Amino acid sequence: MAAPTSLLLLLLLLLAPPDSSAAPVAGLIPELKFFEKSISAIEEVAGYYLEEKKEEGVKDVSGEQSSADDRQLGNSAADSYGALIFDLPVGTSPPQVLPFVMDITTDLVWAQCGKPGPTYAPTFRPNRSDSFSPIGCADPACSRLMPKYKCAGPSDRCGGTSAFLATDTFTFGTTPAKGMVFGCIGKVPERNLNSTFGSAGFSRGPLSLVSQLQISRFSYFIDDGGGDKSFVSFSVADDAAPAKDKGSRSTPLLKGKYPDLYYVKLTGVQVDGELLKGIPEETFSGSSGVILSTTLPVTYLEQAAYKVLRQKLLTQILQQKVVGVPKSPDEDRLCFPTKEFAAVKVPTVALVFDGADAAMELNVKNYFFNVAGSGQTCLTIRPSTGGSVLGSLLQTGRNMTYDIHDEGGVLTFGPAMPAGGQAAAATKGGAPAPAQASLVTIATLLLLGRVLIF
Repeated sequence: MAAPTSLLLLLLLLLAPPDSSAAPVAGLIPELKFFEKSISAIEEVAGYYLEEKKEEGVKDVSGEQSSADDRQLGNSAADSYGALIFDLPVGTSPPQVLPFVMDITTDLVWAQCGKPGPTYAPTFRPNRSDSFSPIGCADPACSRLMPKYKCAGPSDRCGGTSAFLATDTFTFGTTPAKGMVFGCIGKVPERNLNSTFGSAGFSRGPLSLVSQLQISRFSYFIDDGGGDKSFVSFSVADDAAPAKDKGSRSTPLLKGKYPDLYYVKLTGVQVDGELLKGIPEETFSGSSGVILSTTLPVTYLEQAAYKVLRQKLLTQILQQKVVGVPKSPDEDRLCFPTKEFAAVKVPTVALVFDGADAAMELNVKNYFFNVAGSGQTCLTIRPSTGGSVLGSLLQTGRNMTYDIHDEGGVLTFGPAMPAGGQAAAATKGGAPAPAQASLVTIATLLLLGRVLIF
């Protein structure tokens, strides 16, 4: 299955019913079922966002905007566990401020268009923007951007009537970017994340912000302490590289089976500083590597490696005689009663990537997560077949920087910060340092911990 650059395929993914089952993923990004997992895992963010906006008495989708001087675009509250959500002005006369989810696994930038529905869902009104322009089916841009789309007639819009490609002005800080291509999508089912937020694609695909703005480097920090230190930033052209965090490590970004996605090579897993034995050599020998995601909280590890990791953790935890053997026979999960687990000395875990000393030491609270309302603390690493994905939970609390070039690029990840700690690249207000964001600085507010689906 080809990487999803088609608007029609995107719609299929968005309209698919959420998959709440916990079976191993049998076909990873960009396979359909995998996207269903991603949507299901964070769709509750939508409901909380709407409730909080109503409580604040906000009458429209713009919310409270920061001044242009500090180059911040609003504060979008998100009860998330890794989703980066920010406000972005779209259109002119005047701009309409809409919330977008940063997604590094998709190339399309899209927003829900049309008249607002019965819920408080942010909706873009094309007829109120003087700079809005649908892309026609006969436009060369349509065939270039959607080569497999078949036009019913030359006067049709590129993509159909209920979902189509268009151009408009997007404003980053005080800088307008004219002629940005994005998807304008009609009604999306309520209570789905995508009925509340648009998507800001940061993949390598031709429609992404990375490609349209010629971004050479982007960074993000997901605060794991319920604070306001989270940010997304990017640089264009040949801007000077920002200073690295002390203790930062780098690994090559690979060009995998799906060239629009970001891959890194995992070479092993450590528990308490020791490399796990018993993982078949071919487990990590694939050329594609591990896919990186900012919208899927849970990490998926190839089943052969997952089984060894799960058994090692289970053995070392049970040896302490603090908790009993998990009652569930499901070997695809590892959960313990939260009250008993609080006394456990949890073994440390690190993912070892290709490169000189490129081990990512994980925060315990991110790989053993207290699932609110369940009384359970569960391992946030799950088994998969067909590939592995590094989810957003394991990325929280550290700077993640992507330097992109045609041959692949480099991923640089900082050391894990203490809960609520300050990212080295951020200022006190949560925005990245000026040297790191030549065009835009986006601050977000993340509140971790209400809902997580395993």
